Amino acid sequence: MNKKTFVLLLCVAMLFPVVATAQFFERQKVVVWEIFDNNNDVKVASATKAEIRQKMVDAFTNSRNYEAFECNVNDVNSYISSKGWQKNPVNIVKAVKAKYGVNYIIFTSIKILQHSNSYDSYMVHLASDFFSAETSKSERIAYVDMKSEMSEIPGACAKLLSDLLQEPISAAGSSQSYTPTYPAPQYQSNQDYVENGGSLNLNMKMIYVEGGTFVMGATEEQGSDADSDERPTHEVELSGYYIAECEVTQAQWKAVMGTSIYDQRNKANASSMYGVGSNYPMYYVSWYEAQEFCSKLSELTGRTYVLPTEAQWEYAARGGNRSKRYKYSGLYDLGAVGWYKGNSGDSTHPVGQKRANELGIKDMSGNVWEWCSDYYGDYSSSKQFEPCRGSGHCVVLRGGSCRHSASDCRVSNRDYYPPSNRNNINGFRVVCIP
Repeated sequence: MNKKTFVLLLCVAMLFPVVATAQFFERQKVVVWEIFDNNNDVKVASATKAEIRQKMVDAFTNSRNYEAFECNVNDVNSYISSKGWQKNPVNIVKAVKAKYGVNYIIFTSIKILQHSNSYDSYMVHLASDFFSAETSKSERIAYVDMKSEMSEIPGACAKLLSDLLQEPISAAGSSQSYTPTYPAPQYQSNQDYVENGGSLNLNMKMIYVEGGTFVMGATEEQGSDADSDERPTHEVELSGYYIAECEVTQAQWKAVMGTSIYDQRNKANASSMYGVGSNYPMYYVSWYEAQEFCSKLSELTGRTYVLPTEAQWEYAARGGNRSKRYKYSGLYDLGAVGWYKGNSGDSTHPVGQKRANELGIKDMSGNVWEWCSDYYGDYSSSKQFEPCRGSGHCVVLRGGSCRHSASDCRVSNRDYYPPSNRNNINGFRVVCIP
């Protein structure tokens, strides 16, 4: 071996441990941070929410690729305050990155989806916004039944993380590896698409709503019809999302949930019907059941379907960044855009018959009231980013109905019912989070 070859081989040998360490042993840092911290008494089996977050940390750490921990919330909040920043996910990412040098942050939301009279029948979801240092976002959902054993929680967390990262993750304390099961959404970013739910042929058109900032509440065009709970007006900033062109129909409901409008009426112990047909909006549906529909549709499709937040609903009803500031969704002439007491004959009508608003969305004024994800509460005057009220006694509905006055069908009008209520004029539409 000549001297030049020996020196070259020696250099390669000296460099190999460094390359190997960088490629195979450097663990990316992950912070688990909870935004929605409501219902602190909620437990999954015997696990508190803090323990659930710790299970997520353990599931990450058990993978050879990641180092995970819960950051000191007070330190991060102090850092944000010292910079004079508004506390929102983007600024949290900036603050955590600056303090801890992390690669990723998991924002978790633990919300009750449904319950019966038995405490043990609750179900929660772990819905995580996955932010890189550049604050790009995706969302997936894992479900944990509260009747489950504590030992099942690491597996649910590992499955969630596998789907978020699109790579196998092992559950803490287990050799079992979870391979991503949710396929990448089969639509182009920022493009409208039709959701068929696999073989269900749902024919649910989803319309992209570009993110932006708008003034929410009793704006000038609402006039003297505006109620006190629509004030104060306030700025809201939203990221982009998809919203269904129309309300969920009776055919779409039955395809996903398996029950008919008559079954739902019987559950409500009612006798009257207010429009029956495959293309009529679904009603006699509680908020819990609407949430369950979104969950099942998410499982079927691999996309993240949810009820719209109150802010998402109003922004879409106003026409998003194409808004012409109409009183109703699409025009000042309610009769042209919606079914209400003045033209409906006190009955619902097939969806999509009236004129669309500026974004191409239909039936946001009238036909049936639409459940939102927020609990009902007072507005704040401060600017907000992606607001969603996570606790309370009643849940928000929007849009008015075929049996209500024109004033009730305005884009800023609000109503509320207990989440267990099955009303003959309450339905919903879905949102998909990109």
